[in-house]
This record gives sequence, C-alpha cells and structure tokens, in this order.
Amino acid sequence: MFDYFCKLLHGWPTNVTFNKYEHEMLLDLIKKGHAEPDNKIGTGIKAFVIRYHPIWKNKCFFFVREDKSSDDFSFRKCVNHILPLPEDMRAKADVNKALACRSRGGGRGGSRGHGQGRCRH
Repeated sequence: MFDYFCKLLHGWPTNVTFNKYEHEMLLDLIKKGHAEPDNKIGTGIKAFVIRYHPIWKNKCFFFVREDKSSDDFSFRKCVNHILPLPEDMRAKADVNKALACRSRGGGRGGSRGHGQGRCRH
C-alpha cells in the first residue's frame, strides 16, 4: 500500500488532476486512514492533484474541495493508520517532512526522479 501511493506521488506530474480510479483510491485512503476524515473532507472532494508543498518544498498530495478550498494530506500517516509501518518509515513530528519519501541521488547517474529511494522499502 505504501509503495503504491509513494509511486503515485512521484510518478505523476504536478498540477494534473487524477483520473477517476486514482481519485477513488485517494479518497478511500483518506476515509479509512485519516484521523478525522469528515473534517478533512469537509464539503466533499472534487479533485486530487500533486503540488509542491509551500513549506516543505517537496511533492505532496493535495485535494480541492467542492467549495474550491484546498488542503494537503500525508499519505504516509494515512497508510500507517491502516497498516502500521516500520518505525523508520513512519512520519515523525520532529523530522523535516521534506525528507519523507524522497528519492535519493541526484546529479549524473543518480536515481532522482525515478521513483526510487525511500519509496522502495
């Protein structure tokens, strides 16, 4: 489950609305995995997209509600709520979230942008 959402996050371009299948998978993830799904969903979710988080500067799942408001959510926390992850893969409140599910590498010959790195656990 973790690998599916991690690859989805890093395999899709930013600012593209997900198709119906992925929309349903992400909605189900929030409903089953978020600590407060009704508050998070609010007026209903119209679309899911990937954007760069304004604070953490990494790719993140966002959704647009029916009322046009938007919010982000942590797929890692949702997955962990459904199926507990190993300790080293859990989101930590005291760790920079920009490190979560990032590809390692970069430069020539690195794995950057190829869905590898932490997502391969």
